[in-house]
Amino acid sequence: MLTRAPVKAAPELELKFQLGAGALEALRAESFPLESAQIAQLHAVYFDTPGHALRDGGFSLRVRRKGDTYIQTLKHRSTGGLFERDEWEREVPGPDLDLAALADTPVMALVGEAPLAACFTVDVERRSHVWSDDGAQVEVSFDIGLVVAGQRQEPIAEMELELMSGRPQALFALAHDLQAKASLTLAFESKAERGYRLAGHDGVAALKARRTAVGPRTTGGEAFQAVARESLVQIAGNAALLQRAQNPDVLHQLRVGLRRLRAGLFVFKGLLDAPGLDAARRETRWLAGELAEARDIDVFLQNAAATDEIEESAGRDAFFRALRIAQADAYERALAAIRSARFRSLLLMLGEWIEIGAWLRLADDRQRSLREGPAAALAGPVLDKLDRRVRRRSRRFMHLEVGARHDLRKQAKKLRYATAFFAEAFPKHPKRRERFDACLRTLQDRLGELNDMAVARAVAMKAVGRRSGELAFAAGLEVGRLTGDEDVALKAAHAALKAFRKAKPFWSPHMQSTDDLNLSRRRLRSV
Repeated sequence: MLTRAPVKAAPELELKFQLGAGALEALRAESFPLESAQIAQLHAVYFDTPGHALRDGGFSLRVRRKGDTYIQTLKHRSTGGLFERDEWEREVPGPDLDLAALADTPVMALVGEAPLAACFTVDVERRSHVWSDDGAQVEVSFDIGLVVAGQRQEPIAEMELELMSGRPQALFALAHDLQAKASLTLAFESKAERGYRLAGHDGVAALKARRTAVGPRTTGGEAFQAVARESLVQIAGNAALLQRAQNPDVLHQLRVGLRRLRAGLFVFKGLLDAPGLDAARRETRWLAGELAEARDIDVFLQNAAATDEIEESAGRDAFFRALRIAQADAYERALAAIRSARFRSLLLMLGEWIEIGAWLRLADDRQRSLREGPAAALAGPVLDKLDRRVRRRSRRFMHLEVGARHDLRKQAKKLRYATAFFAEAFPKHPKRRERFDACLRTLQDRLGELNDMAVARAVAMKAVGRRSGELAFAAGLEVGRLTGDEDVALKAAHAALKAFRKAKPFWSPHMQSTDDLNLSRRRLRSV
């Protein structure tokens, strides 16, 4: 009989991978033969309230049968690492919930008086091995089975690596070795999350960014990890969703995750190691490039006039057929990228770097100060720099070329992500922060409209190619409709810029002590 779990949950450190085609067979033959496995049939029932209060609170609750034993487990995504979860576990006498075992956990406050009932089931065959090397032990488990919610079901083919003893570096070293032998994609979606999606809680909706938990007492290193972790989860989650359904919003949110991560690399570069930073920049730039064309065509088609708003013609039909073909080809390119070995390596490389990378051990006084000191001390100089960059590059805005406007838009977007990262690190002036964010959001939207017009021309030209006649004429008409209000959009963007220039930064230097201000200025010179 297991003892009752303490009020403080025990964290587990594990990596989870989706098994690609042939991966299970390759790993069995190479490293984990079937005859050496411990085999268990696992049947788990997941419980929640009718309104899925546990899911909304970030919890999952199950009773799992393993042989003649029933284990009740409550899990919660840890506020620590990407690969850690808080867990409360207890053996129970049968398949029903033991509510008394939940009394000392945070979950009862979420449930209240609502009844808990079965939501979905997970049935897997688990084949487990223990890998040992240089004092480290890792449990390697292969789960093959089904998750079932009502009339809907989805296959499970996963590998989990759980660190039993030793250093986390051994866990990642094993993961790299196995990924070189088989198609393994790092995944953050739990079986519970898959079950809730099948049960209709999340659907195939795109995974959006969550508010980053960076407060006044958060250190610079903790802030970087919080930003990078959430971005990586958003990237990996939307990449998995995109393979299930070619949804434009999923593709968009995948790119948002990439942009947030790349903005984080800029914001925190002062505390990061150069090799890790260069690799992260290079690989995320590659992935962004592979996704860009599909997104550009999506935006063009979303902005195009509806068929009931315009007279149809043979030329217009031909132009949109060409666009749809180009869209299909662009999505194939995007899918090829996220199904590639390079993408699989990117996820694992980033996950390892975020959690245990060399940047955590840099001994340089300045980098250690940024890593261990308050995030606000790092944030102030960086936000100042980005703010000045937007203001400087927007001078004589009405006379800027398209390329310069595009660069200004990227800088404004980078500033907006940075202010979102550190919104709670400067809590003294919430109204000023709200005004600044509203002005910056409007500016970004207006600059985005101008960028969409510029991209529309490029998309149409590529779809038309060397063809002429009716198709090219129809393409010209469509581009004309999409860009006909460019002068109006320019004036709107100019007005948004004027409003932004009047907005006071919520991190302004006079909010800091003289000592803090001098420290911020010195750090700014080094950024």
